[in-house]
Amino acid sequence: MSSLLSARRRLAATALAAALAGGLAAGCTPEADGPGTQATAAARPIAQAATKTAAAHATARPTTEKPAPAKTTPAAAPKAPSPSKKPVASGLVAVVGVTDGDTIKVRLAGKTERVRVIGIDTPELRSHDCYAQQAASRMQSLVQSKSVQLLADPTQDDRDRYGRLLRHVRLADGRSVAELLIAGGFGREYTYDVAYNGQAAHLRAQAAAKAAHRGIWSSGCLAAVSPAPAPAPAAPPAPAAAPKSCLIKGNIASDGEKIYHVPGGAFYDVTKISESKGERWFCTESEAQAAGWRPSKR
Repeated sequence: MSSLLSARRRLAATALAAALAGGLAAGCTPEADGPGTQATAAARPIAQAATKTAAAHATARPTTEKPAPAKTTPAAAPKAPSPSKKPVASGLVAVVGVTDGDTIKVRLAGKTERVRVIGIDTPELRSHDCYAQQAASRMQSLVQSKSVQLLADPTQDDRDRYGRLLRHVRLADGRSVAELLIAGGFGREYTYDVAYNGQAAHLRAQAAAKAAHRGIWSSGCLAAVSPAPAPAPAAPPAPAAAPKSCLIKGNIASDGEKIYHVPGGAFYDVTKISESKGERWFCTESEAQAAGWRPSKR
């Protein structure tokens, strides 16, 4: 920068000297109106411009303007890494074991709880019922080592007499485990004393499984569970009405509890009597109670 300014100053000084010299030379010409005078007049603006230029360059001072500092934006905070596994949704519990087709074990509040699934009864493993192993295996494939949702039903007790929690069980995607098992023929719809939420859906699933002869409704299973007719119950000591008037249904729950239903009761029409399971008809409530059955709550 300094060398460039020095060159400009020398150039301006040279131009000034040349202009002055030309003006002096022209002023010596005696012919006022001759070519010398005209040359002098023409040289004056050039000399004046050169003088101004030289003065400007002589007084100029190099300036060094500092560039404005560049605006800096704070670096964006790094995003937190995505978790390798999706978090378990609220309300889900881990399944740690499968007892059979309708009972599972879950980890709840720091301890293991047994859960009896509401609305289904599956073949018993301990008595080697037809399709019992398949029902247990199907339950394992649905819930073992997975997370499920447990739903209490206000129409049912919180626990059964064995201390098991009574719950509807749903998969993480919302599907009902009981309904899936019933639809596949791995169990039958089961109402314990009082109708539960979702009973109609279970009955529809059972009707579809029956129509398709799936699982327990297949000819092989039906043949295996068709024993010889049970002997007729002993006649009561007192004279009894005709058999057609013995309309009280003595039902046996999957947990072994005996409950009888009278005509007009809330679950009388949906209760089916299977004499092969030890269920029976009674003519009077006193007869049913004497045989060890209790009345339905509805």
